[in-house]
Amino acid sequence: MKKYVTKINNELKSAFFENAHSPFVILDDQMNFVDVNHASVTTMGITKESFIGKNLLDVFPYLEGTDRYESYKDVLNTGIPVAYDELAFAKGNLHYKWTCRAFKVGAYLGISTLDITNLSDTIDKLKNAQNSLESVNNNLIKSNRELEEFSYVAAHDLRAPLTNLKSLFSMFLKAGPVSDEVAPIVDSMQKVTKVMCDKITALNKVIAMKSTFNGVREDVVFSEVVAKVKAGLSDDIIKSRTIIKEDFSSCSIINYNPIHIESIIQNLMSNSLKYRHPKRKPIIKISTKEVNGRMQLTFKDNGLGFDQSVSNKVFGLFKRMHTHVEGLGIGLYIIHSIVTESGGEIEVESQVNKGTEFKIQF
Repeated sequence: MKKYVTKINNELKSAFFENAHSPFVILDDQMNFVDVNHASVTTMGITKESFIGKNLLDVFPYLEGTDRYESYKDVLNTGIPVAYDELAFAKGNLHYKWTCRAFKVGAYLGISTLDITNLSDTIDKLKNAQNSLESVNNNLIKSNRELEEFSYVAAHDLRAPLTNLKSLFSMFLKAGPVSDEVAPIVDSMQKVTKVMCDKITALNKVIAMKSTFNGVREDVVFSEVVAKVKAGLSDDIIKSRTIIKEDFSSCSIINYNPIHIESIIQNLMSNSLKYRHPKRKPIIKISTKEVNGRMQLTFKDNGLGFDQSVSNKVFGLFKRMHTHVEGLGIGLYIIHSIVTESGGEIEVESQVNKGTEFKIQF
């Protein structure tokens, strides 16, 4: 029975050895080929008889004196197998890449290989694609930086002459009465100049805010930020008799850019005061809580509100839902830019004459 099992085992081993997809070879302690499988013959393009009895260095002379050749000897002496992740082999115009493992088989040295040519080529292509994407990304970053610099220079350089033009119109009107024919023209020119000045001012504010996107984060206390914003808007709050309710009991502190948190609260509160309903006392509710592991800020008012169907437009630059009061139309754009730049989300729900609610997930 034992002899029968041994015979089967030997037959199985022989079958696996001979039919392996990749080259397998066996060498003696003098590094002479004892046996090679069919894949070795096919890959090398020489007969099995040409292998048997030849020394490893006769077939692969470039191995002489290499660490790899010495490691094969060490395997025979110590019995500890070694492996190589990537070996190159050329046959004519074909180039192969292999992983290789050397191990002791009785008194002999066994060497098994695995053809990773296609896998290696795929990895190389992926690396090249990644390098190309990185190059494109770097070019985009450079282009965006140049556009930002151009926007800043354009906005900054245009602001001075427009301000001067606005002042000249004032001086012109103070210099003396304007004829009835010229008055409408001057009035229109004044309005256009003001609009242009407001747009440039808005652009400068946007650019200034975006320049802080790489600012350092720190622990920010919500109640302290709200108190600071309320102090700055105290005149409007007092005159409108606005009630502000705060609840930061669930999440009182956030690790964030303090300038950005203040800007978010400032713009939301300013909008609520500006677009309050004229027939009821303004109420603003500000609260925080944790939602799905993220901090959520909720800001709700009972103001004029707007049609929910245009909610996707409210965060656009220079977009305004109400024009009966002055505004630049950049507050919500700045908030959206701040939140999304750091990977957050913002959503808004509103009803005409009922109010608006913003939910920001940082």
